[in-house]
Order: sequence, then C-alpha cells, then structure tokens
Amino acid sequence: MADDFDDQGSEEQDAGSAAKGRTPPYIGYSTFKTMLSELKTNGLPPQIDRSVLVRFAGGLQGQLMHALRSLGLTDDDKKPTPKLKRLVDAYETPEYAAALRPIIDETYPYVLQLDLMSATPSMFADAFKKAVDAKEDVLRKCRTFFLHAARDIGITVGPRIEKAKFPRSSNGATRKPKAAKAGTPAPTPAPTPAHTPAAEQISDKALEYKLIDLMRDDDIDDEQRAAIWTLVQYLTAKAKKKAASETPTAP
Repeated sequence: MADDFDDQGSEEQDAGSAAKGRTPPYIGYSTFKTMLSELKTNGLPPQIDRSVLVRFAGGLQGQLMHALRSLGLTDDDKKPTPKLKRLVDAYETPEYAAALRPIIDETYPYVLQLDLMSATPSMFADAFKKAVDAKEDVLRKCRTFFLHAARDIGITVGPRIEKAKFPRSSNGATRKPKAAKAGTPAPTPAPTPAHTPAAEQISDKALEYKLIDLMRDDDIDDEQRAAIWTLVQYLTAKAKKKAASETPTAP
C-alpha cells in the first residue's frame, strides 16, 4: 500500500469539495512519519510552512501541509495545534498510538463506523467515496494512508480489505503510463545492435518500463518512487550515450 509519484500536490490539494468532507491525507504514511521525526529532532516551530519542509520535494511539501490541516494538526494560519505538539512529543515512544488514535477517530468517522473485520473492500472504498469528493486515484491514496495509520494504532482490519487491490480509475479504462515532469525527457529505449542474438538481448526499454510499472505498485511509497524515477533517468541517459557510441561514423 502506498501512494503515487510525488509532484502532484498542487493539483490534488484541491481534490476535495466543500459539498463533502475535507479530503483526508493522501501523502505516503512513511513520509508523514518522516516529517514527525524531523519536527521532533529540530523542534516544533510556531508556523509550519514550506520553509520548514525543505527536506521534501515541492509536491510532497504541499501534500504534507494538507495532511496537517486535514488531521487538525495545524490551523488555517499554519500554526501547530496542541494535538500536533502531543503527537510530535509522543513519536517513537510507547505513547504514540495513544496520541494518534483520537486524531484518526476524528478524521475518519465514516470509516470507523464500519466493522472493518467483516466489511468488504467495496464497502470500505464506498465509505471514502461518499464522504470525500475526490478522484479515484486520490481516494486510493487516502485509503492507503488510513490503513497504515490504523495498523500503527492497533485498529484491526480484516484480510479482505488488507489484501484488496482496488482499481486505479473508476471508469475501468486502462491507465496510460504517467507522463514525465515538465522539462524531463521521456525514457528513450536504447537500440539493440543487429549482431546481438535475441536470446542475449537485454532491452533497456523493457527495464525502464518495468520500473515505471513498479512505480505504480501499491507497496511503493513516495520516496521510493522518487528513487526509482532517478534510476529511470539514469538508464535513459545511459541508453542515449550507448546509442551514440554505436552509431557508425561516415567514411
């Protein structure tokens, strides 16, 4: 269970609608905990803005700030609430679950009214869909954050929900590969020399696209996706360099 590649914050922060409840966190839960660790190590500032979150990529900064607001950990002026102070103080101590539990209870009443041991994956997904007006990809990340937090605080969730693979789009359409960020060249496959036996060919294109497919895996978090994307960019540059070196020069 995890969230999609990072720099989508500016678009998804407006995914919620005033007609329904505020969109709950859709950041990777491990990234959220990294932020708590940073705040505990460096001290809780009087205001949490992007300058406090410089360790994280720009998209993640926006998602973290949204998570803090939606969990009631900062107010509209970005000032920490007492709940955040308690959570930061309790992080990595036995009191962490007790500090996080009321926050989860207040944020997800529409989920916790279900019997999560017997509820079906569809019932679980519908609880989010009815309470939050957001696209399916955002709702999937919201569900993932909840499941990780629930595990941390001892909320028992049945195996049907834990092991469920939810569709990534509500219309059933095949999802296209994620477009590269602006200014980033798309992965380019390296041409295979004609003399290489087919059995010995290792296609850079196949590897790169496997990595891109891996980035969409539910078990990959934001930081891991960023690392995989860096590898894809490296393979792309290597493929271009190899192709250039193997291009025959004119006599």
